[in-house]
Amino acid sequence: MSAEYCLKHYLEKNNIEGLEVASAGTGAIPQKMNPIVKATLLSLGINPTKHKQRQIQKKHFDKYDLVVAMHKNHLKFIKEHFGKEVPLFDEICYGKKVSIMDCNDEFMSNYRDYIDEVNSYIEYTVKFINNSMPKFVKNVKNFVK
Repeated sequence: MSAEYCLKHYLEKNNIEGLEVASAGTGAIPQKMNPIVKATLLSLGINPTKHKQRQIQKKHFDKYDLVVAMHKNHLKFIKEHFGKEVPLFDEICYGKKVSIMDCNDEFMSNYRDYIDEVNSYIEYTVKFINNSMPKFVKNVKNFVK
C-alpha cells in the first residue's frame, strides 16, 4: 500500500499521466492502517486515507502491464494461485531480490523498531523514486509483459 501511494504521489507531483498504479495483497483482511505508517505518509504529503484493501485476482494480470510483489511470500502465492512469475519491488528499484516485510508479518520480533525501519524505508524510496525515475522507468520496462 505504501509503495502504491508513494508512486502515485510522485506521478502527480511531476505531472506524469497515463499510468495507473494500484495495490492488492495476497489477503484482504479488513484492518485499520497502522497509525505510524499513516502518519509517516501524511508527513511526506501523501494522503492514504482513501485506501481500500483488496486481494489480488486473475483479472489484475490481464488489466495491468506489470504486477510487482513486495515479499518473497507474495511471489510464492502468485505462482501457486496464478502460475505467474513476477518481480520483487526491490528487484526493479535496486536490482536485488530482497523482500520488504509487511507490518503484519508474524515473524517480526520487535514491532516498534520494525515500524521505524519501514518509515525510514518509505522516505528513502520516495527520495529514490524522485531522484531516479528515468532509471526506474527503464528498469520497469525490462519486466513489463
